[in-house]
Amino acid sequence: MSSKNLIHFKFVAMSASLFSSCALMAAEPATLDIGIFKVAPIFTLDQKYDDNIFSQDNNENDSWVSIASPSIQAKATDGTSTYSFGYQLISGFYSNSSDDNYIDNRLSAEGEWELNHRHVITLDAELFDTHEDRGTGFSQGDAALLLSSPDEYRESTLGAGYTFGGIRSKGRLVSHLEYYDKRYTNHRSLTQGRDREEIQIGEAFFWNVGGKTDALFEIEYTDIDYVNDPESIVGTVDSLDSDLIKVFAGATWETTGKTEGAIKLGYAKKSFSDGDRDDYSGFSWDINVKWAPKEYSVITVMTGRRQDESNGSGDFIDGQDFGINWAHEWNDRFDTLLSTNFSNEDYKGDPNEQEDDLFDYSLRVNYEMRRWLTFGTSFKYEERSSNQENQDYKRNIIALHLEASL
Repeated sequence: MSSKNLIHFKFVAMSASLFSSCALMAAEPATLDIGIFKVAPIFTLDQKYDDNIFSQDNNENDSWVSIASPSIQAKATDGTSTYSFGYQLISGFYSNSSDDNYIDNRLSAEGEWELNHRHVITLDAELFDTHEDRGTGFSQGDAALLLSSPDEYRESTLGAGYTFGGIRSKGRLVSHLEYYDKRYTNHRSLTQGRDREEIQIGEAFFWNVGGKTDALFEIEYTDIDYVNDPESIVGTVDSLDSDLIKVFAGATWETTGKTEGAIKLGYAKKSFSDGDRDDYSGFSWDINVKWAPKEYSVITVMTGRRQDESNGSGDFIDGQDFGINWAHEWNDRFDTLLSTNFSNEDYKGDPNEQEDDLFDYSLRVNYEMRRWLTFGTSFKYEERSSNQENQDYKRNIIALHLEASL
């Protein structure tokens, strides 16, 4: 795991992964030995019925969606060094809307070198060739019906981390550096202004205050550069280039194996290079707490405040997220995951003052027929309530899932 992943808790990513993965008891797949690597191929198949595939307030379109996803993971350990590589293909097919079919590809690699008990270096890279479903991102509301196919883009990430101090040291310093690049690959007359690069630098200091409890102080700086800025005109908002600084103080802990978590409270400041856009500063937080009253039952509470890049309205999105989920293993073969999330998104700098409330809840049931074969079913309800016309929607998704490995 990279140093960035050790010190950051990404609310949206966690919520998505919790819904899409097995709750507690997913068995380790069998592996093939290829040289020093242990290789695990995995295949997942999801058959979904979606009653509002474009997230519309009116004129809803429904469809069955088949998503097939073969993947392969390779891991190796060489003394105190570890290496991992992964590839995943994700192909989606809509029975009632073939224009929305897609094939995504994700390639990742990571290495960790423990020079000694005080010095650890990590490097990671990811390339993700993917898309935005119509009705999401820049095509929310009526914009979804103006496109003939989803927006497609490519994300690439390069990261490096350095940890000074062992896990049992009184103090520990974790540094990270990350480069992120996002480029849209179709609908270029509409999407070229969205291409951007980001460089992020972060430092986190942990100080053990007793047992498995650490106080922490963290600072993170991100430079956001849009590649194709419009012509600069004084008195007219143009460039979205900005700097984002976050400063947090808080604690991480683990208590007798039943409770663990992190609480970070602090301040965020976003400064735009375009003087016609208003800078922002405000209170920010990132909280993730897990409670396991029994080893087979885990309750997770998450909340955070984020500053996301604009998806077409305003200067940026000021988001506040709240979520809770309960994962429970009923026996050796049967487990469930129940979750609910709420988000408020305020489009800062939007002349229409757009503000959206997003709510969802879901239930997933998994049955492990064999060590290598798991079946599941799920239901998810989504709702968006907006102060803008034609931005509201309600959506129900029912799905069957299969996961197979060696």
